[in-house]
This record gives sequence, structure tokens and C-alpha cells, in this order.
Amino acid sequence: MKNIFLFTIIFTLAFKFAFSDTKNDSTSQNGSILFFKDPRIDVLEKIYTYKKKEIDKSIRVHVFQATNRDAVFNAKAEFSKKFPGIPTFVSYQAPNFKLRAGEFANTKEAQNFLKQVKPHFQSSFVIEENQGKAPGK
Repeated sequence: MKNIFLFTIIFTLAFKFAFSDTKNDSTSQNGSILFFKDPRIDVLEKIYTYKKKEIDKSIRVHVFQATNRDAVFNAKAEFSKKFPGIPTFVSYQAPNFKLRAGEFANTKEAQNFLKQVKPHFQSSFVIEENQGKAPGK
């Protein structure tokens, strides 16, 4: 019993002295704690805030429009053959089906892509649309 009591006192004093010396501790300064943050967190934060700002609008190229659904899907197949890897979006706004392509960061990129599309789809143009809402509303 005497040994356990002595061991408890020694352990408590050792623990107290080990953590009471904050002058040599690199994570403490003037009684406050410093946190070391991974720099990749800043990058992720910037990406998230950029996407949050831009999430409501998209810059795309309007490729084709028709009242016949099959005509739009045929145009989509033709577009996908000529420009593989470019995302396409079909939407319906009465009475027209619309085919739009790409998700561009700015209008200049969309204009450059439009120059490639124009020879195949003469009526194409650049458009900025709101996501989650029907175009034109």
C-alpha cells in the first residue's frame, strides 16, 4: 500500500513537471497554442470557394436545336463522333430540344472551341446558362 501511494505521488509530480515547462514546447507561445496546418488544405479551400461561386452558371456552346427529339439525339451522336470527350447536355424548353456542349471556365475558351464546331454546326453559338434552372427562366 505504501509503495502504491509513493508511486502515485512520484508519477503525478513527474507528469506535472513534464507538461508545466512550456518555454521549450514548439506548439505553445505566450500561453496560446499554435496549430500547424497542411498547405494542401488552403488549396482545397480555394477550389471549394471557386466552385461555390461558379456553381450557378456554366459557359457552353449551343450546338443544335430542333422540335424533333430524334433530330437532337442524332446531332448529339454526330457531335460526339467529331468531338469525343466533350460533355454534351440535352435540354427541353417547349417546344424545342437543345443540344449544348462543354463546360468552359471563361468565354474565351468557349469562343476558341466554337471556331472548331462552326464548320460542322453552323447555327452554334456561345451561351452562359444557369444550372439547375431551365434556360431562359
